[in-house]
Amino acid sequence: MATIVTVHGTYAHFVGPADAPAPAELQWWQTGSRWEEHLRQLVDAKDGTLDFVPFEWSGENSETARRKAGSELLKLLAELEDRKERYCLIGHSHGGSVIASALVNSVAKGRQLDGLEKWITVGSPFVHLRKERYLFSRLTLPRQVVFVASLMLLMMFLFYIGGQLLDGTLFGRGHNQLLRLAFSATMMSLPFIFFYTFLRMLDVRRYFAYRPALIAEAKTRYAERWLPLNHEDDEAVQGLKLLPKVKLSFFDKGFAVPMLTLVAIFVLPLAYLYIVTSPTLMVAIGDLLKTRVYDVAQYRAADPAIDTMRAKMDALRSQLRQARVTAETSALDATRAESARQEADALLKQLRDMRRSLQERHPAYAQVMRAQRFKQRFLERNGQPCEGGMLCGGGHDFRLNSALLFHIVTDELASAFIDEDLGWGPAVGFLRIALPIVLVPVAFALLALAILMIVQLIARYLSIGISSGLNGLTRHEITRSALGNDTVGEIALGADSRPAWLSLSYPFLPSELGDKITEHSNQVSCRSLAKFRDAISTLAFAATEESKAGLITSYFTWQELIHTSYFEVPEFRKLLSYEVGLADGFATREAFSSDPDYARAMAWHSALQPQPAAALD
Repeated sequence: MATIVTVHGTYAHFVGPADAPAPAELQWWQTGSRWEEHLRQLVDAKDGTLDFVPFEWSGENSETARRKAGSELLKLLAELEDRKERYCLIGHSHGGSVIASALVNSVAKGRQLDGLEKWITVGSPFVHLRKERYLFSRLTLPRQVVFVASLMLLMMFLFYIGGQLLDGTLFGRGHNQLLRLAFSATMMSLPFIFFYTFLRMLDVRRYFAYRPALIAEAKTRYAERWLPLNHEDDEAVQGLKLLPKVKLSFFDKGFAVPMLTLVAIFVLPLAYLYIVTSPTLMVAIGDLLKTRVYDVAQYRAADPAIDTMRAKMDALRSQLRQARVTAETSALDATRAESARQEADALLKQLRDMRRSLQERHPAYAQVMRAQRFKQRFLERNGQPCEGGMLCGGGHDFRLNSALLFHIVTDELASAFIDEDLGWGPAVGFLRIALPIVLVPVAFALLALAILMIVQLIARYLSIGISSGLNGLTRHEITRSALGNDTVGEIALGADSRPAWLSLSYPFLPSELGDKITEHSNQVSCRSLAKFRDAISTLAFAATEESKAGLITSYFTWQELIHTSYFEVPEFRKLLSYEVGLADGFATREAFSSDPDYARAMAWHSALQPQPAAALD
């Protein structure tokens, strides 16, 4: 008895949505398929019956799924071994990866597969992986948590030693102290050493496929029994092989600049809100103004004398206003108006003389008045100092906080340009309002522009770094997803037409046979395209995504690709049957031997001689 085990590829067992029409015929790997019928016409078992056993797995594009399927396939092969059967394995697409995984697994488990005569892979892209360099990066998340936890005791001890080194007490107790520290260090390291050794053992068991001795043994056992059949234009094999070399740029170097620059628009208002609602900052600002700007303590002794003079000046200022009002309202009485103007001029001269005298007696008069005004507004309540002599409310009074910030940009600005003792009238009052209205927005606009330029500069470099990182991450994720690498602790390097543990590569199918497969694929594509063109309107108005998927499934056979057309071409089926017939336990039927294509299959076989991998790179 001889057995042929078929292993389908990724998504090959997918039949579409529930409402999708059933496939027109069985797929190549299924019992009763057209390929099985053709195979039985061409090949038989030397002794007994030729058995045809499909192996079905999840078909997910997942390295984990392929390895799980390899373990299940090995169980099936073990049953064949127990029955002393001769068998051939035929895998299409990632079905070949499943077979390769089963063979490596057999070496790891010490299971001899003496009954395996040949394993044939058709259009199989083998994913090449590399272990992460460090043990920690190869651990699963729970094991990483345990790993870090095992370090805690040692880390605490090292911090303790570091503290003693800094204060100079580590070497102050003689030789015995050093012995105690060495013993303590050893004991504190035991949990980490134990967990590290345990995790290292688990790591060795998990990544058995990377052991050099195992790889060498797998190559010795199975390299000569392998035959890959690949079309030169196979979309899956060539596409996955070239994928890591494609350097796509998804994010422009300046893509993040506009978004990051938007921050500059809101820096000033956000900074204001943050400052006005921060008690710590407001108290600090109040203390800074109190000590560094107004120096309230320095001018406290001069306050009484200045207050007395200020009271006299306020009285004169009141008389000055009244005289000017009289002069303006006595237009019909020229004598009275002139008398009022003369009185106003005299009062103004008296006010200036008093101000000059006050300035001579107290050179820092303007600063004293500003300090007094600040103290009364923000450091006192009802004439009494606030707690600690600090900003009233301790920075929690948001009304007072906002008044303080408003005071800085309005009162202080006006005081810098206007002499409030001599200024009088609507013009001066308007000027006191107009100055902040004009100068503050201008100052803030200049500050905002400066912030904008700084933010743009920072954003430009940040965008370059972010785009580089995102492009690399996106390319990595696309490669990882396309190659189905969902393992922990392994990096997908790419795909090739041979397993990573084999050093021989085979040439592509001869051009004569390859052209037959290409021609079949093109013919199916033309028929499918015509059907699909007629169905465009139906597809556009399909109610749900499921119904759209069903329509697409009904109009495309998936034989439009070379990758899925191999088994539909009679000449390829004959080559495959010829290869199976050469294996021990199998025999070519007489009908096939007399077929005109038999000689062509023999010639194709001769053209498929292995070469060193480097010769085909």
